[in-house]
Amino acid sequence: MEVQIHYELAALTFMLAATLVFFRQRHLRVYRSSLFFWLMVLGVVTAACDVFCGITDLKQIPFTAGIVAHTLLFIASLVYSVVYSMYAMELLHRLDYIRDRKVLWCIPFVIGIILIMTTPFTGVLYTYDEQGMYHRGLGFYSIALITLLYVMVPWILMRRVSFVPQKTKRWIIAIPVAVVTARILQYVFFPRYLFAYAVNSVVLFCCYLFLQNSDYYMDEVTGFFKMHGFEETVREKMVYKEKCSVLILRIINYNAMTEMYEDSKLTAIQAAMAELMQRECGDQDFYHIAASTFAIILPNEKETKVVYQRLVDVMPKIWTIDGEEIVHEYCFYAVNIQDSCDTVEELLQRIAYARSDHPGHHTPGMLIPLTHDAVKPAEEKQMVAELVEQAVINDSIEIYFQPIYSLEKGRVTSLEVLSRLKDRDKNFINPEFFIHVAEENRDIIPLGEQIYRKACIFATQNHIFEMGIDDININLSPVQCCYEELAQDLIRIAGEYGIPMTRMHLEITESGIMDKEEIRETLETLRSSGAKIALDDFGTGYSNVGSIVSLPVDYVKIDKSLVWSYGRGENKYLDQLVPMIHAEGKRIISEGIETQEHIDIFKRLKGDFLQGYFYSKPLPEREFLQYLRETNGINV
Repeated sequence: MEVQIHYELAALTFMLAATLVFFRQRHLRVYRSSLFFWLMVLGVVTAACDVFCGITDLKQIPFTAGIVAHTLLFIASLVYSVVYSMYAMELLHRLDYIRDRKVLWCIPFVIGIILIMTTPFTGVLYTYDEQGMYHRGLGFYSIALITLLYVMVPWILMRRVSFVPQKTKRWIIAIPVAVVTARILQYVFFPRYLFAYAVNSVVLFCCYLFLQNSDYYMDEVTGFFKMHGFEETVREKMVYKEKCSVLILRIINYNAMTEMYEDSKLTAIQAAMAELMQRECGDQDFYHIAASTFAIILPNEKETKVVYQRLVDVMPKIWTIDGEEIVHEYCFYAVNIQDSCDTVEELLQRIAYARSDHPGHHTPGMLIPLTHDAVKPAEEKQMVAELVEQAVINDSIEIYFQPIYSLEKGRVTSLEVLSRLKDRDKNFINPEFFIHVAEENRDIIPLGEQIYRKACIFATQNHIFEMGIDDININLSPVQCCYEELAQDLIRIAGEYGIPMTRMHLEITESGIMDKEEIRETLETLRSSGAKIALDDFGTGYSNVGSIVSLPVDYVKIDKSLVWSYGRGENKYLDQLVPMIHAEGKRIISEGIETQEHIDIFKRLKGDFLQGYFYSKPLPEREFLQYLRETNGINV
């Protein structure tokens, strides 16, 4: 039977050319690149062996050469399956699975090699008759079973890996399925045509285009690898516990440059920087991980310091692009993989910290270690920011209530609404911290509205105005007050629940009022609706009685630090302060009341309202209502 080999000849030529092209290209220095190269080489070898075997069957070469060709074909096919399996395992970042089971992994391969090498004497896999015709032996499919065994290992482990893209998993399955299907079709339906390895060549080339194409990882401007290439390289080193060091170079003033210069100048600078780094640092792994940020993966911390010093010495602060001088400010960061960073996610958080603007943490020209302690504040801030965002989305901010006691009426007449946020361990986060984060992220506007609405719901559902409460105190952020629709929104929400604005006492710090004129306008609008404004934390900043005169406030809250220092006899400031505030027609709420002595002080000074732990700490809804009933003598 005449065998057609022209398909395999075409495949051989095609694979040889593709292998040479792949070899000449730049690739990520990862195991998968090396394994894929050897997969292509083995594709060439198996196709060549298949052609020789076909020529042998045509009796165009000596009998001995046929045995050699078939032996090489079986060996190449077996090695191909092993390399494919290792390549697939590497795509799954589970090559360590093989390393931990080396002996078990090698046993099927050794058995296969023994069967192949002994076949010329035993005829297990194939035989030649007296006419020189090739015949399959009884154990022909044993090699196929061993091959299938290696193919199945990554398929089984695939289900346990979640972070690998589905596209990659599909290609892991597609390569052997296509080859096996082609071999079955060839052996069963088209025995005269050799095309199985031609199909293998096509599949490998497609895999090259979609998984191994270096253009996918390359930044066109700099010629460096992009962020996903950096992630893949670092992930591999972490998975296989390879120590290395990452040097990060960032242009600190890049954001300002984007507002001053056109894109062409910025890309020209990036290209010039890349050229300089390659020239000065030699054969290293370079990455352009963001417009303003470059990274270099180095073997160790010592080499990182050497490269850093080299770059510091040569990197100009002024670049001349198209005759225009552009000033740069650089900062360098270093992360030691394995020693101080264990996961890719942790590394990316630290890089995000390096790329963000944190005053005082970006000294131009300095090498700053991105240790856990160094970036912990930023990581905590990011965590809180995520929790605030979730609270806004899920309407999950908690509110507590602290009573305010009236000296005149001798009972609790007011309550302050305080917001509470828990971390993932169900511990409370410092309110000042998460409010500050919310202000920076502009989440304070929806968060503040959520707190205000929940306070209104609480007041309405529990009929607190019938329980002796005259008004509700709610804190306003200066950032909130800059929102021009704030006053209208607060008035509208209170109206929805039938609460007069005269019941609302809104607190803001003096610094907030002083900062911007639009804040004063917002407060004046709220006052005109009937709401009262309280100046919070008086005595902590640059407050003075003279400044109070011009402020649109009805109440002054004296900070606990001033109350406590007066109680310890460290100052007599309250003796003059209380009468002067009263003289301005404003009433006083004293914070930090914790002892009978504090109460006696304000009774003597003729204070108005008292708030502090002497009466109660901030309480959740149910506990506060119980406290209110007991304190104000309300029978339910």
